[in-house]
Amino acid sequence: MGLESVVQAQVSPEIELGAKGVMSGNIEINSANTASAVSDFSDSQILLGFKQKLYNSWRAQMVFGMQFPDADSDLGQVFYNHVFLKLEDQKNIIKIGRSTTQTILNEFSTLRDDDAIQFNYSLNPFSIGSNTQDNQYGNVIEYTRIFNQRYWLKFHGENFADLSAPTDFELNSFGASFLYIVPESQRWNRNIIQRVGVSYNNYITSHPRYRNFNKLLKNVIGTITLNLKPDPVHFVDLKVQGIYNIGFSAINNLNSYANYVRTPSISTFGTIRYLYRKYERPLIQASLSLGYKSFSAVSNSRQEIGIANVFYRLGENFDLGFQYRYLNNNGQSASLFGKQDHRFQIALVYSINQIYNNQFDDRNTILNLEHNYIK
Repeated sequence: MGLESVVQAQVSPEIELGAKGVMSGNIEINSANTASAVSDFSDSQILLGFKQKLYNSWRAQMVFGMQFPDADSDLGQVFYNHVFLKLEDQKNIIKIGRSTTQTILNEFSTLRDDDAIQFNYSLNPFSIGSNTQDNQYGNVIEYTRIFNQRYWLKFHGENFADLSAPTDFELNSFGASFLYIVPESQRWNRNIIQRVGVSYNNYITSHPRYRNFNKLLKNVIGTITLNLKPDPVHFVDLKVQGIYNIGFSAINNLNSYANYVRTPSISTFGTIRYLYRKYERPLIQASLSLGYKSFSAVSNSRQEIGIANVFYRLGENFDLGFQYRYLNNNGQSASLFGKQDHRFQIALVYSINQIYNNQFDDRNTILNLEHNYIK
């Protein structure tokens, strides 16, 4: 009886619960000087994970997650953003299921991760643009090889949501990425370079003037994170990402969202962040972000964005935040999205991460699957 109990204890899973509440009051003023105020709880979510030691050096993980989408989306009241299985050892990771896609290489200090989605995400060409989740999540199959604990080589295939074929689950995107990432435990060792990487993505689209490999919508993403002042109390870093959407040069107008995503474009987005750590705990974070997007095949059309925010930690994992966002569209992009937009937000953010039957040292917690705030 005792031996049976020992065996059961050895194979019982580790259970991890993650939850995040993001509540904000939004005031938005558009170019027609029309103001609106809403109470916004989008991106609030619950994540539940199970980890199991296998009979070798590998371990398995299963994750279920659900999120409240934007109020103006057509995804319903609840969106299932994570349902996947993962196998991993020290140097290899295999992931299959529904999860975040490889459409961004860095994480920026915005209230919600989709606040600048037109500038810092590779956009889903199968979407009609009403749901930000179409660009962030998909059915994925990924293999990652890790070298020397810092170099990440990843091959990925995805099935993105396609309104024209909602029951088609074939892969409609594939690509690869290579990143150098300083481990979380080493980020305070005053290394100047914290992250640098590049990815190449292909969307299996079609265009009547292109055939074979040329009909793929291709883009390249590059990113870098630098420690400008790697002080343990007053920490300053700079994050920059650029996306070159090779696109189809035959598309030379922005009269639809499909054309907006498929026409050649170059977008850049950068954030400079200050973090004050008191007694080795993050207390105050302030950041300024700027973005720019231009379209080579569409004359006199461009987009600009500016985001300023500050977060204050009221207690363990409980943050108070203020954010202002300015978005400006010029040329044909103005006719598609409107000329200007001002958004003021005050927010409360509460994150919970609880582990039961703790067994593993992990590269990331379950909350690292999603957007972080003060970190």
